[in-house]
Amino acid sequence: MKTMSSKLTIRDIFKVDGSGIPYLKLVIYGPSLAGKTSMLTVYNVLRKVEDPETIYSSLKKIDDPSGRTIFYDQSTFELPKGQGVSVPKLRYQVWSTAGQKRHYIQRKVVLEGADGLIFMFDPSKNMWDDNVDSVDELIALKGDILGKSLPFLIVLNKIDLPAEERIPTEKFLDLLIEKKLASNKGDAYMRVIETSCLQARNELMTLLRSPDIKTKLDEYGRLQKGARPLSVQKIAQPIEQLTREIVIHRIKSAKPE
Repeated sequence: MKTMSSKLTIRDIFKVDGSGIPYLKLVIYGPSLAGKTSMLTVYNVLRKVEDPETIYSSLKKIDDPSGRTIFYDQSTFELPKGQGVSVPKLRYQVWSTAGQKRHYIQRKVVLEGADGLIFMFDPSKNMWDDNVDSVDELIALKGDILGKSLPFLIVLNKIDLPAEERIPTEKFLDLLIEKKLASNKGDAYMRVIETSCLQARNELMTLLRSPDIKTKLDEYGRLQKGARPLSVQKIAQPIEQLTREIVIHRIKSAKPE
């Protein structure tokens, strides 16, 4: 096993899977129909067209006949080369949880062993109480380590909704402060990524079907990262940002005095 230093090995810093490869576990959490499965689905398609060799296991879904998640959705990816971290190979699992209230036990199980968390809010006006309940549940389960040993980011989905149908972003910032997940509005806003899973899905499909798609591909027929529509980049950002932050933090923290 390649060492990280003269004293520490990768096993001292990361969990390893059955084949001895280090891995991280990211969980997407939030109320039912917030867009968790959609986010993971768009990201999975993006990896297939950009870096297919980095998909270790393709998207798995455990859902009901209507397509609503009843346990989890999960994919495993490998960290692409050129991420600027001294890890020879690393896999990151991305899980989404079932959001319906009756699936509390499933969410609790999926959260076990999480290394990072993405909380997805639904800004639809009729979803405020569901958002608050979901935050309260998460705090009850992981509040003592949120933002400490369990770093997190906030995704505010459905920004394409008309203003009159949306809960203002400001109200979510106030909620983060009220629940002590942020110290002030500046801190809260730094954790928030606004996106639209629906827009990202539509724009990615439009791009892949466009007549000039070949101009967006590299010499190996893969989509160039610079060709990502902004909406798609916003879907990838929380997963990729959180993964990098965890890796860099762990390597720095593990260095011997």
